[in-house]
Amino acid sequence: MVQNKKSFAIMLAGVVMLVSVMAGCSGSNNGGNNKTEGSANSNGNKPAATEEAAAEAPKLDDGNITILYHTSKEQYDQNKAANPAAFDAVWETVSQFEQAYGGKVNVIAVPWGDQKSTLISMVNAGDQVDVAQANDQNFPVYPLKKIVQPLDQYMDLSDPFWNSSVSKAFTFAGKPYAAGVGAAPIVIYYNKTLFDNNGVKTPGELYSEGNWTWDTFRSTALELTQDTDGDGKSDQFGFGWWDAGYALMVASNGVTNLSYNEDGSITTNYESDNMKEAMQFTQDALLKDKYIDKDKEGDYFNAEFKNGKLAMTAEYGFGGFTVFKSDYELDFVPVPTGPKGTKDVGPGGMSGWSIPTVSKNPQGAAVFIKMMSENELKVATDNNVKQFGQEKVDHMNDLGTKILFAPIGVEKYWDANTAALTGIKDGTPVGTFAATAKALLEEGIKITLTQ
Repeated sequence: MVQNKKSFAIMLAGVVMLVSVMAGCSGSNNGGNNKTEGSANSNGNKPAATEEAAAEAPKLDDGNITILYHTSKEQYDQNKAANPAAFDAVWETVSQFEQAYGGKVNVIAVPWGDQKSTLISMVNAGDQVDVAQANDQNFPVYPLKKIVQPLDQYMDLSDPFWNSSVSKAFTFAGKPYAAGVGAAPIVIYYNKTLFDNNGVKTPGELYSEGNWTWDTFRSTALELTQDTDGDGKSDQFGFGWWDAGYALMVASNGVTNLSYNEDGSITTNYESDNMKEAMQFTQDALLKDKYIDKDKEGDYFNAEFKNGKLAMTAEYGFGGFTVFKSDYELDFVPVPTGPKGTKDVGPGGMSGWSIPTVSKNPQGAAVFIKMMSENELKVATDNNVKQFGQEKVDHMNDLGTKILFAPIGVEKYWDANTAALTGIKDGTPVGTFAATAKALLEEGIKITLTQ
């Protein structure tokens, strides 16, 4: 498999938005190029610190901090000119922080893909950087190379304000190296109108009954895979998404490709029963049950879903309501629970904020991260409640705390991933390609740990 623009792992690298961000990632390069923190506020208002928050604001001796970020002030001003509702939590927090604490917030803007190499170079040179982004592609390299430092010495990550899934995902050797409030669970979107017209119980109904599992997902997908034009070939399918949804099934069966252990070691789960079950389930969907069109990939499924020829697909957070907007009634449910999975636990994307080891003001960095995260959370929540209602927002936010996620920044990750996906699609016995993928990834882990 090639590293296509919607591949699951690439998507995770691109998601730096809240669980409840409206903007979807389908059809955008590398998981969406709009890497803003938080979502667009429909009325364009800036978040304001509450009186309570102001009263509880921590004291700082130094208000000077430097941030490494992917968006310049000029870029953000251009975005705002084109769309007054655009919101970037970093830039909207800069003036608020300066006003509260004095000093100067220096933002060093580099392209998204250059952040890792830039930060490593700055740390090696001893240049000050107090706040930097953490994502799945720069971990575990950052903690391994001592580019960032543990955050629990500067902030209380047991505070329920922080998303525990983010803290857990960026924990290495038992120490948390990033914090954040946002995460985007991948959910199953379904064409409710198509289900109703065919007299098939919807995923929403099955979920409400406590019966949304791989088995019921498969049975409904099979029912809605049909030859509607009588030419002897199926032209309506039950499900379709990038990589045949393989990564959805891995996470919904209780594992990730990589495990980061308390002793600092990294292991792979390719030959675990959980992963082999997920890969077999995906292979059967493509080649045996055939409720996924095995000859198609990527954006094709988006078009088919909008055209009413696909019963179910997937998307990050509320993005499906935009990406799949059509004349049909849409709704979402979590990924179906696998035999070894836990209800509502599934895949998703996330990023966080770290404090580099060269920080000269880590206390100021921690305060800025908290202030920015408060703004991010408020704007996203207000916007999404207005658009989707409190019940849906609460549900999506709850799923965002249950994401199963592991950074993929190890060598040969893509080689192993390609071996697995090729085997799934070619009909190779699961045990055969699982062993190949495991060997490749174990080699990459050794390189990563020693480079």
